[in-house]
Amino acid sequence: MKVLLSICFFLCLALSVNAVRVRTHARSQSTTGWQQYIDQQLIGSEQSSGGVIIGLDGGVWAASNLNLKASGGAQIASLFKNPSSATSSGIVVNGVKCQAIKAGTQSPYGKNGATGVVAVKTNQLIIVSTYNERTQPGNAANVVEKLGDYFRDQGY
Repeated sequence: MKVLLSICFFLCLALSVNAVRVRTHARSQSTTGWQQYIDQQLIGSEQSSGGVIIGLDGGVWAASNLNLKASGGAQIASLFKNPSSATSSGIVVNGVKCQAIKAGTQSPYGKNGATGVVAVKTNQLIIVSTYNERTQPGNAANVVEKLGDYFRDQGY
């Protein structure tokens, strides 16, 4: 009987420790907010030199190594409403104009020499990522598109 009680005690202890770990992880994830997605999923992938998450209105939610001017977020958001404007006017990010190589309602891409930009729209946000000359454009696009898919799956 003592052995059975000891086993039950250790199982209950192990379960409560795991429950505390899960709650602590969920709490820490919510306090870091959107920034963790930029830092870990975009910059951390080494396929992005800068990134920003903006709302559909162009307001900045989180950014790393990428500064949008006051109207920059709104200009990017407008590309999704009128994709032909990307083709005619280009995609301007960080003061650099990129020629649109793909324009659509979900993900316009732009290129300027060996560098470029990828933007992906979900239901509630837009992910913008820049890449440098050391990155293959397809690899950069793949990382941003996968993050967009993740946000769509989560309802964003």
